[in-house]
Amino acid sequence: MTLASKISLGRLLLVPVFVVLVLYYVMSIREGRPQEWLRLTALTVFVIAALSDAVDGFIARHFNQRSVFGAWIDPIADKTLLLTGIVTLSFVDWGLQRW
Repeated sequence: MTLASKISLGRLLLVPVFVVLVLYYVMSIREGRPQEWLRLTALTVFVIAALSDAVDGFIARHFNQRSVFGAWIDPIADKTLLLTGIVTLSFVDWGLQRW
């Protein structure tokens, strides 16, 4: 397995970490004690995962580490990260007052 593929797998493994952090943050909002470190940590995890896409692409191209597995796992990791972020942030009930 190439380094680029390992980075893609790492990105895929960061997705549930992001979701758990967001859900714990939502629970802290509902309890009336927002834990801002959870929000900032979730944002950091998401940004690191998003930047890892550029890093693994650079490594794969620059060091000729293209592989069949990498060509398969990279788009899955990309779409999983983005769709999970959109769904989690859109459909979670934040417990905020509505109009």
